[in-house]
Amino acid sequence: MKNIKNYEFFTNLADEFGFNVVGITPAQTTNFNQKGLDEFIQKKYHGSLTWIEEKKDLRKSPKNLWPEAKSAIVFGFNYGPQNNPLLELNENSNAYVAVYARRKDYHKVLKGRLKQIASKIVSELKAKVKVFVDTAPIMEKPLAHSAGIGWQGKHTNLVSRKYGSWLLLGVILIDKHLDYQSTHNDNCGTCSKCIKICPTDAIIEPYKLDARKCISYLTIEHKEQIPTEFRKAIGNRIFGCDDCLAICPWNNFAVTVNDIKLNEDNKINLISLKEWLSLDEKSFRKLTSGTTIKRTGYTRMMRNCLIAAGNSGDKALIKNVKKFIKSENTLLRGASIWSLRQLMTADEFAILKYKNIALEKESDVKKEWI
Repeated sequence: MKNIKNYEFFTNLADEFGFNVVGITPAQTTNFNQKGLDEFIQKKYHGSLTWIEEKKDLRKSPKNLWPEAKSAIVFGFNYGPQNNPLLELNENSNAYVAVYARRKDYHKVLKGRLKQIASKIVSELKAKVKVFVDTAPIMEKPLAHSAGIGWQGKHTNLVSRKYGSWLLLGVILIDKHLDYQSTHNDNCGTCSKCIKICPTDAIIEPYKLDARKCISYLTIEHKEQIPTEFRKAIGNRIFGCDDCLAICPWNNFAVTVNDIKLNEDNKINLISLKEWLSLDEKSFRKLTSGTTIKRTGYTRMMRNCLIAAGNSGDKALIKNVKKFIKSENTLLRGASIWSLRQLMTADEFAILKYKNIALEKESDVKKEWI
């Protein structure tokens, strides 16, 4: 039940600092969420994200992270795109970047705003608080569900009736009991579009994700070579994937983001594969400065671009790809060989192989030639 006075205080703060929605819930997660985390780790769905397992106990409850926490105030920021991202996947020579990454690093922008909100809460309520934006071991999506902001869809992401799948979340923990919102109902119904559209079948069943198959994981977090069985499915996606988010019918009611500090940046969004592949490490750092892409680094991004180039069918990219077979980095040599195999004729590739395979000393890279 909402206490109007308390709730209006927080909604006014949300409005003042550019958040679209806010909800309040006890600083705890359900047994269902905790068991889900255990299963996720037990079945190794987290892949190489070792920090999830290492901080599992902290993640299970905000109180484990901060024992004084009584309530969680969850803020949502709408980042809805102007156009349907799925349409961009048809342009194979373009490089697809996930919608959330086409702007300044939201972690920094939103955390700065939440800190300002936190200062006002401390002043008004004489409380202790802690601020989190997607970098601490805290389960934001279950908390947002409990706080009435939305529900976790079958793709495991948060869905809102008003903002669809396009919400970024931040949490302020507070050492006071507040008046709480009701848990949001699940409105997925019989819909399974997000499951069916996943290019790699990473949503193994409703509400369960195997991150090891997820293109977002493979292109952003995975530090090794991308497994062969997933390369074709990646298409032109060089950083993340929005398919399961974009297909959600609730996006039909979503609104477009309008926030000058977090609007899409065309210098990231409109770059072709050819332009990406032309970058050296210095120019990459300059281009991606202040974005979430920078964290993934030059090597992994070029690996992704090489895979996307191979999927493009654009022979004009052969020259850009070819230079990487001489790279000192094994990841880039391997990805470039695979890419050239896709772009060249069998005879062209055979000649290239003949000239280079004997020079390759690394067994994993040599396998790409065979």
